[in-house]
Amino acid sequence: MKTVRTVCLAILLLALPAFSAGAGEPYFCMQPGRKLYYERYDAGSGRLRRTTTLQIVSVRQDGPRRVVDYTFQLGRPGGAPMFGGPAPMTVTVDADGGARMDLGASLKAVLQGLFPNAEMRSEGTPALLPPGMKVGDSLPDASCTVEVKGAKYRISVTQRKVVREEHLDTPAGGFDCLVVREHKVERGPGRNRTTTSESWYVAGLGYVRHDTYDKNLRLETTEVLKNY
Repeated sequence: MKTVRTVCLAILLLALPAFSAGAGEPYFCMQPGRKLYYERYDAGSGRLRRTTTLQIVSVRQDGPRRVVDYTFQLGRPGGAPMFGGPAPMTVTVDADGGARMDLGASLKAVLQGLFPNAEMRSEGTPALLPPGMKVGDSLPDASCTVEVKGAKYRISVTQRKVVREEHLDTPAGGFDCLVVREHKVERGPGRNRTTTSESWYVAGLGYVRHDTYDKNLRLETTEVLKNY
């Protein structure tokens, strides 16, 4: 199902929040009220495919951890929302600055807008971004399974590695970044997809660019931060 595939890819991206960062600074935006706006383009035609808006709502203490509450919204090129209203999500930040996202819970939050009365179950291993990442680091695998209306959707994220440092100029400004490469496999009814991605991350802000490649390593799309 194309709709679920689009949501899955977007959720995975959020799970991965620069080399200029201080130790312990999380790779995710933690400024209440901040709105990050992205645009995704087709690599071949340059056509705008969709937009992504993240709105940071609050940061609250939960024992030794902090919880970032935010909303996530995909939009059509004309500005109309793709899947109902903004979906509420959270990222948990450990005491040492490691950022964790429950992929299943995040996907479930979006699907709830599509199937408001459906029972859903999710499980899996959260995606972790440890503090103080450096080139050559291998990052932990992540996965999830979401069951809705008897159908199971599975996502596996492996071969996650910090591959290089790079300065990147975007419409939102210039950033010193770490580039993370990963391998994604998605399985479920109407969906069978394998991709590789490279993402540019800035500590305290999140990703500022995300490139997706097909199974033959041909560039499919590029998403870039436009403003924040």
